[in-house]
Amino acid sequence: MHWRRRVMLIAAMVMFAPVVAIGWVSHQERDNRFCASCHTQPEVEYVARYARAEQAPADDLAAWHHRRDRVRCIDCHVGEGVTGRAVVVAFAGWNAFKHFTGGATQPAKIVAPLQNEACRKCHLAALQKPGFANHMHNTYFDPRATPPFLRCTDCHLAHRLGDERTRFQFRAAIFPQCEQCHVHMQRGPRGLQ
Repeated sequence: MHWRRRVMLIAAMVMFAPVVAIGWVSHQERDNRFCASCHTQPEVEYVARYARAEQAPADDLAAWHHRRDRVRCIDCHVGEGVTGRAVVVAFAGWNAFKHFTGGATQPAKIVAPLQNEACRKCHLAALQKPGFANHMHNTYFDPRATPPFLRCTDCHLAHRLGDERTRFQFRAAIFPQCEQCHVHMQRGPRGLQ
């Protein structure tokens, strides 16, 4: 084979290999077990909770979503929009490299927190209902409101062990966020803990 053809073939392989790899991973990540194959603890436990939720009450909010709506890890952790997805793919590639070269540390640390858009894509209609009971959620879409930035997951802890009967709500997580907003807005009750 002529050297120019070889160079072109090698260049094509180098250019298309990442596209093929990303396509393969994008297909595989639809299975929670694939995610847990590299992410050991605590992700293995999260997947086990998903499996238990098939037969019994859910242990955490993520398992409840899985039981109720067949939500998978990637449905929330996909990275929203082109930029969000690119960030997730870049970190996943780096983490895979560290995993296969023995440089990964466990438990994994969250580098790119879940974006609010991940929650809004399913819960937007409920949040926009007129008369939604919680004033925090009502101000979320009010352009005149200026509460401090909150992530949905600041109050709604997806992987913390809890109870379906309390809708997986934790005073210790929610009340500090309420107080932060009330202090910022300089009105309403303070010292809620």
